[in-house]
Amino acid sequence: MDLYKGMKMTKREKVTVENTAKTLGSGSLCVYGTPAMLLLVEKTAVALLEGRLDEGMTSVGISLNVEHVSATPLGAEVRCQVELLEIDRKRLVFSALVEDAAGVIGKGTHERFIVDAKKFQEKADGKF
Repeated sequence: MDLYKGMKMTKREKVTVENTAKTLGSGSLCVYGTPAMLLLVEKTAVALLEGRLDEGMTSVGISLNVEHVSATPLGAEVRCQVELLEIDRKRLVFSALVEDAAGVIGKGTHERFIVDAKKFQEKADGKF
């Protein structure tokens, strides 16, 4: 495992009709949807971990505590930066900051847990 506190990753995306609150069903307006912002936080954390976990391991999201504090209109770009704040054995804690050109639109924390990919999938598949 090649992880250390302070690691950062940034991902960007444009606000399109597909990721608006109206399309996602989380509201009635054509602004960047909260579900899209939360997904961007997770995607950014996953990108940070890519190629850094031991063979056969992956990570799963276990907690998102992110405030959506400002609306972003269609056509604008959104930037998400995560930073690895804590490594507690297999539990990873990230800070998340999401911004558009006008400033902060989201902030909070995201936790992931490192798991054996095969065992986790088998356990999930065996539920039903």
